Amino acid sequence: MTPQRRAGEAGFTLVELLIGVTLLALLTTLVFGALKYAGRAWAETDHRAVAAADLSAVQAVLRHAITGAYPAFASADPTDREIAFNGAGEWLVLVAPLPAAIASGVEARQRFFVEGEGRSRALVMAWRFDLPSSDEATPLPENRVRLLDHVRALRFAYYGALDPTQAPGWWERWSGNTTLPDLVRVHIERDNPALPQWPDLVVETRATANTACLYDAAAGACRRFR
Repeated sequence: MTPQRRAGEAGFTLVELLIGVTLLALLTTLVFGALKYAGRAWAETDHRAVAAADLSAVQAVLRHAITGAYPAFASADPTDREIAFNGAGEWLVLVAPLPAAIASGVEARQRFFVEGEGRSRALVMAWRFDLPSSDEATPLPENRVRLLDHVRALRFAYYGALDPTQAPGWWERWSGNTTLPDLVRVHIERDNPALPQWPDLVVETRATANTACLYDAAAGACRRFR
């Protein structure tokens, strides 16, 4: 005879198994949901960290260019004292050492501006080696570096005295002058509120006037050696 199963013997009923499977499925869903949420949070934090690092790097490039701006003469004419610095509200052209990532310490004409349409607008740095007062008949090709994406607006402002008889002030344009501005302010607006916002960058120029000119009494004019 086959022994009868005793009523008190341990075991699981079908209902108990269904409840256990349901609880396990629910627990698995909760765990994977938490992991997915944590992954998104980590990715968002990492994205913000990368965006902040990019912003800091762009500020460093602009600070390096403006601080190192050299008051080079705009032409080879020894009687022309105009400085090769063309600053407007939406662009800036100057002569300064290039960043270390391109050619550390090498002076070049650099241009900062925004190009593109809609949400594809970006801050661009263009540069070339030929200097304004060089005798090159054909300008060298211009190289471009995309510095910062998602730029809605770019504004430069310049502080200094346009004329020795005037008091210093902030100006929207600095062009055709014989000296560099004392300060340059950079304002950038992003097109995505989720990105780190740009705090206004104010940079002081080191040398505002060109001293690479000696007065020649015999010629009665300025003789340049750079």
